[in-house]
Amino acid sequence: MLKLVKELKHVEEDEEEKVIIQPSASSRHKFMLEGEKAKLEHPRRILWKWLFSYLKPFRLKFTLFLCLLLIGTVITSVTPLLTASIIDNGIIKGNTNYIWGMSRIYLFLMIFMAISNYISLFGMGKISQKITFYIRNDLFFKLQTFSLNSFDKRSSGDLISIATNDVTILNQLVGGQFIQIITNIVLITLTVIFLFILNPFLALISLLIFPLSFSIGAIFKKVAIKLFKASRRAIGKVTSSIQENIAGAKVMQAYGQEKRASSEFDEANKENYNIMIKIRKYMATLFPLLTLVTVILTAIVLLAGGFAALGNVSIFGITVSVGVLSAYIAILGQLFKPFLSLMQIQQVIEAAMAASDRIYSLLDEKVEILDTKNPKDFVDIDGDIKFETISFGYTINNNNIKKTIKTHPYVTAQSKSENIKKQKNVVQKIESMSMDRIITPERILMMVEGLERNLRSSNKPQQSGGMDNEGGGMMGGNVDQMSPQAIIRMLASISIPIEIYEGIPNIIKDVINEQKKLIEHEKSKGYILKDFSLKVPAGTTLAIVGETGAGKSTLIKLLARFYDLNKGKISIDQIDIKKALKKDLREKIGIVPQDAFLFTGTIRENLLYAYEDPTPEIEEKMINISKFLGLHNFIETLHRKYDTKLKENGSNISIGQRQLIAFARALITDPKILVLDEATSSVDPYTETLIQDALNKARQGRTTIIIAHRLSTIKNADLIIVLSSEKKGIIEQGDHESLIAQNGIYKRLIEMQHSDFTYSD
Repeated sequence: MLKLVKELKHVEEDEEEKVIIQPSASSRHKFMLEGEKAKLEHPRRILWKWLFSYLKPFRLKFTLFLCLLLIGTVITSVTPLLTASIIDNGIIKGNTNYIWGMSRIYLFLMIFMAISNYISLFGMGKISQKITFYIRNDLFFKLQTFSLNSFDKRSSGDLISIATNDVTILNQLVGGQFIQIITNIVLITLTVIFLFILNPFLALISLLIFPLSFSIGAIFKKVAIKLFKASRRAIGKVTSSIQENIAGAKVMQAYGQEKRASSEFDEANKENYNIMIKIRKYMATLFPLLTLVTVILTAIVLLAGGFAALGNVSIFGITVSVGVLSAYIAILGQLFKPFLSLMQIQQVIEAAMAASDRIYSLLDEKVEILDTKNPKDFVDIDGDIKFETISFGYTINNNNIKKTIKTHPYVTAQSKSENIKKQKNVVQKIESMSMDRIITPERILMMVEGLERNLRSSNKPQQSGGMDNEGGGMMGGNVDQMSPQAIIRMLASISIPIEIYEGIPNIIKDVINEQKKLIEHEKSKGYILKDFSLKVPAGTTLAIVGETGAGKSTLIKLLARFYDLNKGKISIDQIDIKKALKKDLREKIGIVPQDAFLFTGTIRENLLYAYEDPTPEIEEKMINISKFLGLHNFIETLHRKYDTKLKENGSNISIGQRQLIAFARALITDPKILVLDEATSSVDPYTETLIQDALNKARQGRTTIIIAHRLSTIKNADLIIVLSSEKKGIIEQGDHESLIAQNGIYKRLIEMQHSDFTYSD
């Protein structure tokens, strides 16, 4: 498993490095790491215009602060001239009045520069923070308008990175780097001018610092890029190892693999250590070498200027005085730092452009699901639902799959024909599986272990046979004979219990989720549902069963208008859901998903999440519903009761308790349409009994839709429909007894699930 994470991490990093190099090095080292120009989706002119639009409200203050900084820069560049004048005209000539007068001017200028720098730097920092604040606000508000289809196009990691890392890069540019570039250019320009004014001969010697430093930087740059790329990969391995072992701690301890995990982490950590030692050695060589160049040039200036001053020699008609010589030494000292800073201009600008491009792409994305301008009243409804010849297919973004799920280097030894044969065998096995067939946790863990063993068979040709071999494995197959693509596809095709799923590293979860979408897309050949029609009278309990990808959850997403139809119409109480405000529509639908999400906060805050300012009546309702679900007794045993803090996604309570809280949260809003989307698939039998008992009471007076994982939960439904991905719609419908009598797909599902139902042939 760890090896797969490492390989996937490599792929992601390689793709990132093709765009722009952003090594984790200190800013003083970045100038060596200028990569290729960022590959942008939008013209740079548009991006600069967009970025400066945030600066427009502050343009007067920004200009004022910039002028103050430039004044400070001018003062910095002229101070060596003042000291030269004090030495030549005051100290050497013994003119105390001149020394006193110029010293006061020098002191005044230093105080003024300190004050102006404080005002300008604080002001610039404040402006940059405001810009960051507004950009993040715009991003967050934009995300609130996204449909689920928009989220499908991007991974959560990308969105988080854009809202944090990319905005931080822009903050650094506006708040410091942009100003630093301007002031450094002005400082270097003035410094060079003053060098030539003081003595052209010494100026020419001093300017040798530029070609020499560029040459050294160019030589070391090639080595630096390789080292920092290797460093990123190494730290990625360390991070992946830590993440995997924290997430999979239960599985690791259950199999007694602590020693192996420690060994794998030690290997990754040592690799990172060795690379960092090389980087430290490299830095310890480069910067002293650049400093040595400056020292040698300073020594040459001292030597040439010293002899010229002692011999009173005129060079180009200009003599070198002691004051001029001291000014040169001071100027050379202040020239080196801004010069190094300017050497990283390209890297700074390219990083900012890449960040701007990603942010702008997100902000510029079209809102797919809009509210109607003239909404209909949707306050008092009964819950009568009608699907009228609807068709729908997901718009899948396969870039992540193509980028991540590649033929693994360890598997390429086998011939293409063997690999293709195995892939076909796997697909056939998967597609011939029963709908939502229950795979035990042990078998899922065998899959994971089989995936790891497969990837460990480095450069060893694999035998053909794939899933057709005899002997253990899942569904009669040998996991070791499957390619990583096939195993990932299988993992995406089965129902994984939450406790097992939570132990899978995030990067593999993303791949599995993307593969699930791809499977749905492949099965539907463009459509998940096609010309689907169904009437659900108010107060009816509808149960939906079907294979993975048949469109069970899709129906609910369409009903709540998380996606819009390709064609057709969905109405509630004869009102087209597109004619209602999304907020009004979703207030009438209570959804209890399989993977109920709980926010970090108290139990009370999670239960009352739908209410911004809950009244005492709502609080009382919360307690009554908690009692109704059998949740209240558990909460009362906690130290802080309803004010008990939940950790991230309720990790400090059981899965069953999480599901009960999610069920209660839905019921508190008193929805006219209640949806349970495989809500009991991962809970213990006791919690399942509580939910089923509560559901039998809660469904009275409201339309209820149950998507079944455990078929025992749907026996008492008024109407049961069986969906097929091949037919893209309903293949059987009726109540439980009538469907059993049909002796069709539904009956075979019952038999396969080994349910507790009893029925007659």
